[in-house]
Amino acid sequence: MGIASGVTELDGLVIQLDVKSYRERYVAIQVPTDALPVLRESLVPTMPVAVEMTISRARDKWRAQGTLCYRTQQACVRCLESFQSDRVSRVDRLFRIGIDPLSQKKNAAMDDELTWLGNGELAVLDLVQEEILLDMPMTPICSDECLGLCPSCGCNRNQSGCHCEGKIREGPFSRLKELKLS
Repeated sequence: MGIASGVTELDGLVIQLDVKSYRERYVAIQVPTDALPVLRESLVPTMPVAVEMTISRARDKWRAQGTLCYRTQQACVRCLESFQSDRVSRVDRLFRIGIDPLSQKKNAAMDDELTWLGNGELAVLDLVQEEILLDMPMTPICSDECLGLCPSCGCNRNQSGCHCEGKIREGPFSRLKELKLS
């Protein structure tokens, strides 16, 4: 099984998976961020997403394996400063042609390992967008050394020292410190 076809153009990037064919497909493209509308604000617009993927068949399933290289622009959850980060995502997804038999059953458990393609068409841009969304950190941090914002005065402790570090702020649960549990 060698590389039977190479997909390099962005237009109409839908691969028809054939139940009778075992030929391997190779995808190597640069996807501009405007082709990924859900990720437009999270990716650096001048840096396209580099996609390298092999789509191969094993019995009744298809497997997409490869890498995505991209640069994100996000706000740090500690200091709220914007930062950029280079990321490499590994793609390893299984597909099957047809309609998911569990979708017809009431209260059926969803199979996260397998994606069903009703018409056998694999939309590569949708796959790229989903994989990046799954790989993006839920709590992006600009660096491990980030000190964040002061909870009292709100100053960015990475840029200037805070003068209220020793002060204890009274909150609604501060009375619980006086509670004796023995």
